[in-house]
Amino acid sequence: MKQRTHTWLAIRAIALLEDSGTAPNLVKLLKPCARVTAIGSWIPDLADSKKGSGDIDFHIFKMKPYSGNLKQRFITDKDTLFKQVGTHRQVIRFIEKWGSALDQQWWNTPYKAKPKPGQHLANRSMALTTTIADQLILGDRNVAQLVPGKIGFALNLDVDARTRKEEVATYFFMLSHFVADSCQPCHCDARVAFAYNNGLHKQMEAHWNRIIGTYFDKKKLFKNTDSANTILKKARQIDKKFDLAFTNKIPRLKKNVDAWLEIVSVCRASFVVANILVPPSIIPYGSRSHTRFDKVFRDNKDPRFLKDCDAMIMHDAVLSIAIIWKSIWDKFEVAQTE
Repeated sequence: MKQRTHTWLAIRAIALLEDSGTAPNLVKLLKPCARVTAIGSWIPDLADSKKGSGDIDFHIFKMKPYSGNLKQRFITDKDTLFKQVGTHRQVIRFIEKWGSALDQQWWNTPYKAKPKPGQHLANRSMALTTTIADQLILGDRNVAQLVPGKIGFALNLDVDARTRKEEVATYFFMLSHFVADSCQPCHCDARVAFAYNNGLHKQMEAHWNRIIGTYFDKKKLFKNTDSANTILKKARQIDKKFDLAFTNKIPRLKKNVDAWLEIVSVCRASFVVANILVPPSIIPYGSRSHTRFDKVFRDNKDPRFLKDCDAMIMHDAVLSIAIIWKSIWDKFEVAQTE
């Protein structure tokens, strides 16, 4: 996804947290500095950010049919996937409505991703959730007064060694980037047709940018003098453009499910969507063929196909960001009550 889209998704997730009435102190941490820390939502795509590791170039979980050992491990039937993803995500309804081309043989086939080191969406997400939790533990007085519970040893830290709100918020926004990418079907299908410069992927993301508009462009956001309330209001107004309807409920992660497992499940659902957009009967696995946005969407006679796809991806990206963010905060809430 492009910078403008990533920025809007993350800020809209803050608004969803606020509207849900849960984790109000997390909102207090993120909301006031959203304008300046939103840069985190697109840092992972910047060339400069890759200097720390030459292996970290993309953010993907691209799957394809698997023929190795332990094949059963890599088969996820529809009912199991739906349970893992949860009914709160719209991808389930999209698959049910538009997935008739995927027969039982398709669902019974093992699929596996083999991303290079540093390119694994679930790994990157899990690493950041752990990092952010540590940042909150080491937070300065402004952070500590928001985080549930008390950290006694933090008082012995040098003031300059403790994490400021802006630092933590920037990392929350970085995490949002990887979570959002897990909801983008093109990040989850290994076929050449879904590579960024091969038509569909790039054109789809440009399409979303046009819908969102320029308010969340980085140059405008840096110079923006609007209040935090106004910025969140602007984020909510984009809902109408995508025909979004949030319930303002943010589910907890299921028991024994962490960010890694959650993102893998979301990526598997996004892989299903990719196969609905471009069925393997049209472009087989291993094919070098490309396709274009117009071919996938404009040629479809039902105008709801594109609208449903847009709404599903945007809804689930916002909700997934809020879920993963809140899961970090929930650890502190639970620890306080134990």
